[in-house]
Amino acid sequence: MKTRKIFHVLPLLAALLVFQACSIARPERTLEVTIPTHPWESVSGEKLWYTLRWTYGDEVRSAYVSSDERSVCISVPAGETVLIAAFPLGDMSPFGAAVTPLDSDSAVVLSQNDGVVVGELLDVDRVVTSRLNYDVLSSDMHALTDDFRNIEKVTLLRDLQNGVLSDTSLRLVAPFGVDSFALPNGIWTSEFTCDPAVFVTEGLSAPMQMPEGVFRYLNTEMDRVLVLIVDSAGNSYSYLKQNLM
Repeated sequence: MKTRKIFHVLPLLAALLVFQACSIARPERTLEVTIPTHPWESVSGEKLWYTLRWTYGDEVRSAYVSSDERSVCISVPAGETVLIAAFPLGDMSPFGAAVTPLDSDSAVVLSQNDGVVVGELLDVDRVVTSRLNYDVLSSDMHALTDDFRNIEKVTLLRDLQNGVLSDTSLRLVAPFGVDSFALPNGIWTSEFTCDPAVFVTEGLSAPMQMPEGVFRYLNTEMDRVLVLIVDSAGNSYSYLKQNLM
């Protein structure tokens, strides 16, 4: 079994860690974090607010981002990998990014694709993720799929916790078939940029292929949100709720 290490102390990181040990003040860097336009903003003409979360040492900090803001400056430790995620309306699927110690650019643009993984990594032990070479992990995932929702997360997170990435750590999951179900007529826009809208004309949705997860669709005319849940066994559940934008 081929094993790839994605946790390593880079020369600059080693120097920074020594500096940290000798100094009371933690060396910091400033990042300008930009949140892209959400698909629901494009179809509704309204702006979403966000909860921004990022790692700082062994803690996860958070900040409210109003609907009028799209770029936020945050201070982060200079000698560790920093995970950043912005959750629309506080709990929807996040935009995300990871910044390593050798990333020299201070401007960070979040993406939904990275958010799928980074949102999960926020709950992983910081001893592990603070030294994660996310660029290697991202490259390996892109070699398998352009949609990180297709990556099986349980095995990936387990192996990340153990500190190595092997040739069996990254696995693709086959999408599940979701049968037609009753839904009010109209255009239902996905929260994911890469997913097409659902067009309903006769009270039933078309069959869909979906990975495990939670998927939300906005109908601007009805001011309602469809929440579709697909579990690990391929069972699907759905319900409508009020739009909270």
